[in-house]
Amino acid sequence: MMDSRDRSNTFFVRGLAVAAALSLAAVAAPGPCAEETLSVNAATVSASSPRQWVFDGTAVVAGPIGPDIELRAAASEDATPPDLYLSFDGEAPADDSGRWGVDVVGPYARSAKARFGAGAGSFKAPDTKLTLQPKAATSFAPDQPMRDLTLEFWVKPTRADSGEIVLLWKANRRNGKSWIPQQISCIILRNRVVFGFINFFADPDGRQTTFSLQGTQAIVPGTWSHHLVRFDSSTGLLEYLMNGEVEAVTYATSTKKQAGAVFNPVPGGSGRLELAPNFTGLIDEFRIVQDFIEEPALRRYPAAGGSAVSPIFDLGATNSAILGIEATARTPGEAAVHWRYRAGDTSAGWRDDDPEWVPFVPGADLAGDRAAPRGRYLQLRMELYPDAAGERSPAVSEIRIRHEQDRAPSPPSAARAAPGDNRIAISWTPVSESDIEGYVVYYGLSSGDYFGTGASEGPSPIFVRGAKTAGLTLHGLKNGTLYFIAVAAYDGANPPHIGESSREISSRPSRASP
Repeated sequence: MMDSRDRSNTFFVRGLAVAAALSLAAVAAPGPCAEETLSVNAATVSASSPRQWVFDGTAVVAGPIGPDIELRAAASEDATPPDLYLSFDGEAPADDSGRWGVDVVGPYARSAKARFGAGAGSFKAPDTKLTLQPKAATSFAPDQPMRDLTLEFWVKPTRADSGEIVLLWKANRRNGKSWIPQQISCIILRNRVVFGFINFFADPDGRQTTFSLQGTQAIVPGTWSHHLVRFDSSTGLLEYLMNGEVEAVTYATSTKKQAGAVFNPVPGGSGRLELAPNFTGLIDEFRIVQDFIEEPALRRYPAAGGSAVSPIFDLGATNSAILGIEATARTPGEAAVHWRYRAGDTSAGWRDDDPEWVPFVPGADLAGDRAAPRGRYLQLRMELYPDAAGERSPAVSEIRIRHEQDRAPSPPSAARAAPGDNRIAISWTPVSESDIEGYVVYYGLSSGDYFGTGASEGPSPIFVRGAKTAGLTLHGLKNGTLYFIAVAAYDGANPPHIGESSREISSRPSRASP
C-alpha cells in the first residue's frame, strides 16, 4: 500500500515531471555559486532581445572611454511646419522643408560645434554666403499676402563687427503702375542686431513703408545667441526678441501704434534671400514659419529630458540572483539620471510597462531587506534630465550588472535501497543547501537507463517535495526484477534546476525480502 505522504507527493509531481525532466536535463552541473559581471554600453547588442537600444530624446555620442548615452540637443518642433528650415546638419546646406532652393557661394564648411543637431553653418566674410530662392509653393510666392510670420535663427559671431550682414532679402513689388524695391535685412551695428523691413509690409494706399527693430543687448563674439522677429497679423505687432527677451517693438500699422490699419506682408517677385553675405561666424537652426511663435525653444536640452531602454540581457540561467547594478555616469550641475530595471525567468510577452519597472540607485544593494531580485533576463531603463539651465546633459558610459547564476543542487549522499514484496524502499541523506525544494527519484531496468514504468507512484522520474525528505518507497514493482535507481535534488527556481544524481544503486524486490 502507498502511504499518505507518498500519495501526496505523487499527485504533486505528475504534472511537473515530464516537462521538467525534458527541459532541465541540460542545466549546468552543480557547483559553488560564483559572482559574475556583465558589462554593457550603448553599443552592446543582445541576441536574446527582440529589440536593441531604444532612444527617445537621447542619442549615442563618442565619449572619453567609448560610446556615451546623452540627451539629444534639438530645437523643439512647432505645430506649424516651417516654410524654410536650415538645420545645417548635412554636409551641404539644404532647406529641410523642401520649399527653397539653396546655392552655396564660396568655400562653405559645416562646423561640428552646433547649437543643435549635428552641425552649424560656418561662414567667412566676404568669401562665403548662401543664396536661397523660394519655390512656387512657399509663403514668399510673389504677390501673395501673408499673415502671421516668425523668422528666427542662432548665431555665434567671430568678431561681431559693425556692418556685418547676417541676412538680406530683396525683391520687387508692383505698386500701382510702378515697381518698388523690397528688403528685409539683419545687420550688426555697434554690437547690436538691427532688423529692417523696407516696403515688405504693404500700405493699402500705396505709400512706401519702413520699419526698424534695433536690439539693446550686445551680441558677444564667440557666444551663441538666439534672434527672433515675429509679426501678429491681427494687431500688426512686430517685435524682436534676443534670447527670449523682448528687445524692440513696433507696429506695422498706419500709425506705427496698436491702433491703426494693419499692413500685412506682401512679397514681390524675383525674391532672393542671401544668408551671411557679409558675416564671419556660425549660424544654426534658421527658420521662417507662417505662425506667431509664442515661446521660442532656447534650451539646448528640454527640461522633460529623454530616455533610453536597453535590450533584454540574458544572464545565462534561470533564477539568477541580481546582486547589484553599477554605472559610470556624469551628471554635471543639476543633471540627473533616474534608473529602473525589470527581470524575469522568461521575457516572452514583455510590453513597454509590463512587467513593472522597479526603480533603483546604481551601486546600492538591490535586495534591501528582502532577497535579491532573481531572473534569467534583465532589462534597464534610464531617464536623463539636463541641468537647471538646460545647457548640460548627463552621460552614461558603462553599466555593470553583478549577478550570480543559480547553480543546480549537489547530489544527495548515502543513497540506499531496501527490497520488499513488490516494493523498494529508497533512502538518502538530504542535501544541506538552503534553496532545496525536493528530490527526483529515477528508476529503470538497466544501468544508466532511467525510463522505468510500473511503479504505483508513476513512471520515472518521480518528484518528491520537501527539503528534509529522506526517502520514498516505490510500490507495484515486479518481484524478481532488478531495478537501477538514482536520486537527485531540485531547487526552488521556476522551472526548478535539477542537480546531478547520486551514485547508482540497484535492488530486486522479492516476496521473501524482509
